[in-house]
Amino acid sequence: MYAIICFDRPDSASLRDKHRAAHVQFLNANAARIAYGGPLKGTADGPSTGALIVVSCATREEAETLIGADPFYVGGVYESVSIRAFKKVFPAARP
Repeated sequence: MYAIICFDRPDSASLRDKHRAAHVQFLNANAARIAYGGPLKGTADGPSTGALIVVSCATREEAETLIGADPFYVGGVYESVSIRAFKKVFPAARP
């Protein structure tokens, strides 16, 4: 698993709006590989400032390829993207 942490460019709200429908299609098309994800926000009801996506990818390269195809990435919404190996330890799987 890999955690993909994305931070938006300043004033990227219009880019988010422009690419949102394609981004949602991308998420739905890759739902089997996305463990969970969602927007990062400065406040609970504030605008999105980035995203956290945890993916079930075998390699970092696979995670890079996945995020590289995201319309938000391709469309310039993200200022920076960081990919880190992720190990889920809580909550533990239930027997």
